[in-house]
Amino acid sequence: MTILDANDGGAGRTEAARKAAAKTIFVNGKKYPVTSEPDVPLLFVLRDEIGLTGSKYGCGEGQCGACTVIVDGVARRSCLMPVADAFGKTITTIEGLERNGILHPVQAAFLQADAFQCAYCTSGMIMSSVALLQKNPNPSDAEIVAGLQGNICRCGAHPRIVDAVRIAAGESKKQNAASETVMPALRPTASRAAEIATLYSVNAVQAHGSSEGAQ
Repeated sequence: MTILDANDGGAGRTEAARKAAAKTIFVNGKKYPVTSEPDVPLLFVLRDEIGLTGSKYGCGEGQCGACTVIVDGVARRSCLMPVADAFGKTITTIEGLERNGILHPVQAAFLQADAFQCAYCTSGMIMSSVALLQKNPNPSDAEIVAGLQGNICRCGAHPRIVDAVRIAAGESKKQNAASETVMPALRPTASRAAEIATLYSVNAVQAHGSSEGAQ
């Protein structure tokens, strides 16, 4: 006859609870159980398990930025991040930005600047912009371009995207300067586009030089 220790059952339940907690992710203020294997990309868990489809699959290599989410305050490419790396961390997706029907300032700014065309890249652009403004509330055009370098807009809406980030930054400053002109008037589209294109080119050359130097 086998005699069971009453403590064994409790230990088993504790272990089961620990394992269950280890496979739970915290997204947009809510906890979600995860059944996927630890090496499954976070993007697929968000889209297929949880049903948050705002983060998009673009390249699957972390090069286009369409899948960007914010993890513990940092913009991350969810197509490359194993879900196991998200356990115990705070994740924000595009669905978690609005509050009670009110858009996040960056979302509102993207609408105001008409900063999209097909909009496939927009959620990733917005998430990278939010992460950028959390670290740098008043970025220059060059800093915005550098912050969004990993996000690609194949429709070429980059000038309007940069303008949207400037608008969002300006909105946050209005609280302290309501009577002042927060943002300079945006320049004509052609010259503005040329300026932003130059900034992107310079940033790309610098990034390429840095990567070659690291080899």
